Amino acid sequence: MKKIYTLSLLMLGMFSFAQVSDSFTGTGALTANGWISHSGIADQLTISTGSLSYTGLTSVGNKIALVAGNTEDVNKASAASLTGIAYYSAIINLPNTTSLNANTATGDYFLMTSATAGAGLTAFSARLYIRSGSVANTFNIGVLNNSGGTAAPSYVSTDYAINTAIFIVVKYDLSTNTASLFVNPAIGSTEGTATATNGTGTTAAPTQIGAIAIRQGGNATAGTGNVEIDELRLGATWSSVTSSSLSVAQNQIEGLKIYPNPVTNGTFYINTNADSTKEVVVYDVLGKQVIKTSTANAVNVSNLKGGVYIVKITEDGNTATRKLVIK
Repeated sequence: MKKIYTLSLLMLGMFSFAQVSDSFTGTGALTANGWISHSGIADQLTISTGSLSYTGLTSVGNKIALVAGNTEDVNKASAASLTGIAYYSAIINLPNTTSLNANTATGDYFLMTSATAGAGLTAFSARLYIRSGSVANTFNIGVLNNSGGTAAPSYVSTDYAINTAIFIVVKYDLSTNTASLFVNPAIGSTEGTATATNGTGTTAAPTQIGAIAIRQGGNATAGTGNVEIDELRLGATWSSVTSSSLSVAQNQIEGLKIYPNPVTNGTFYINTNADSTKEVVVYDVLGKQVIKTSTANAVNVSNLKGGVYIVKITEDGNTATRKLVIK
């Protein structure tokens, strides 16, 4: 019993390091799923059916897709402000190169961090850039630390093919005002050498990172194009954004109760103050997804063996995880 209890604590730790973690399990506009619109036409960014897949990374839920010519930009608050170093990661895919900015010096950026969250954001750091590649049906990605001076993104020279998902990690060191980009690092690995690093922006680094943001830049003919994004995470450590299973931020779900726990009759129930439909994902001790369902309150686990599991619950844009014991 002691071994099971210890293992469950380790799993809860693995699932709690990320301060923002979004698999886009909801439906509709991002603003109905915990995000805040800070620029452009509201509610253009919506959750799309289907999840992006990357070898070694457990992917759940759906995804989002930028739309060339759309203008809405959104942000999501971190569960806790990050100081010193901040990391974010995502699976990204480009279905086509339509409307990508072809400017080889700049391109355009679509992911970034901010000191705070809210409707009036204007200052962004750790910007992830994209542009057309040197040959047809490819693209390049790059990173920029901040604005100011002769700021110019540092691009990776590799031409990445469309319709092939890649995994990116961006590291932002606030003490040196430096951003680093890692492309396709091994899932679950320790931090290695960055693929590209940038410190050209001279605007002072913020004192904290309090949000991650998504941007639709440019216009219908030259901008961020139609990038797809999934499994977006923001955390204070490398491991929090590169683990094989989703690291879920503990956003508060008011009145959350799971019972009975331990489960003895094959069904457990979820009560919340909102009493809305919930997306429920159950993981085993290896981080493998074993159940995924939508429910108002009851979840059937009669097909699962006895043991310790982790339950991820998403309701109205808020997410929480709990340990579950099945006897």
